[in-house]
Amino acid sequence: MAQGSQLYHARILLSDTDRQRYETLEFSTPQHPSEKPERLVLRILAYALLHEPGLEFRKGGLSQGDAPDLAVRDETDRIQHWIDVGMPTLDRLKKAARHTPRVSVFTHAGRLQRWQRQHGNALPQFQGQILSVSEELVDTLAHSLPRRFEWQLTVSGGVLYLDAGALSLSSPIEMSG
Repeated sequence: MAQGSQLYHARILLSDTDRQRYETLEFSTPQHPSEKPERLVLRILAYALLHEPGLEFRKGGLSQGDAPDLAVRDETDRIQHWIDVGMPTLDRLKKAARHTPRVSVFTHAGRLQRWQRQHGNALPQFQGQILSVSEELVDTLAHSLPRRFEWQLTVSGGVLYLDAGALSLSSPIEMSG
């Protein structure tokens, strides 16, 4: 954990009827001093919504620039599912697509629109998906995220429903790819 990082402890009760996943996810993840709260929220949501056995956060945090934000590795430590949050560069996506069977990008709608305008048809082809949730959901969570939190996260019919104490939010999950 980088000097000055803050550690966040999560407990997420996941009911994903779309993927038939019902789990309690408990984990900790650091927020690097240079990481914006919105990016931290995107990483946490990506972990929950794309969860599968073996999914791990990037070791070393943001300081490990070439590694994916989240990954599933096989027994030989080769990445089987590369997950980035935010707006990865074209070069980064091309590298991931060349070396990894599945690639996913998780972002919010505002960033996705800017990213698509910036790259247009230049986005590389890859086995995977681009997912986004509403910018309002991410911003609200980013401005109210305590260091220890519990979320009830339900996905049904392509919509994310999130309850965090008195806070109740929802957002469509847009998918492409």
